[in-house]
Amino acid sequence: MLTITPLSPRAIEIVAEGHFAAADVFAALDRMAAILDDMPQLDVLADVRGSPSISLSAIAEELKHLTLVFRMIRQIERVAIVADAGWVRAVSRIEGAVIPGVHYEVYERHEAAHAREWLLRHTDEPRPR
Repeated sequence: MLTITPLSPRAIEIVAEGHFAAADVFAALDRMAAILDDMPQLDVLADVRGSPSISLSAIAEELKHLTLVFRMIRQIERVAIVADAGWVRAVSRIEGAVIPGVHYEVYERHEAAHAREWLLRHTDEPRPR
């Protein structure tokens, strides 16, 4: 399940948990298209709970919408990933390294409060001290 919630005029939170099917990805991308129309610059807090799984049909659905995915990449400035599973954090670090122009930070669950503060620009320090 993917839940998208506005946090500020320029930030959203996406909570991801469980299994993702094509219908979940389609609905999330549809919602993201509307959000991108309202927020020309966007910061994303991704809260990935547990160890989610994604179906091949969900991946295919995302590939059908690559134009929107590239639009998101152009509009996103900061991404804070809070994840329980180590593999999610590892994949997020790789993703952050290959996507140009987006500042990615990856956090463990106990760092979630700092991730939110950084994403909402209440601090310029990306890492907790």
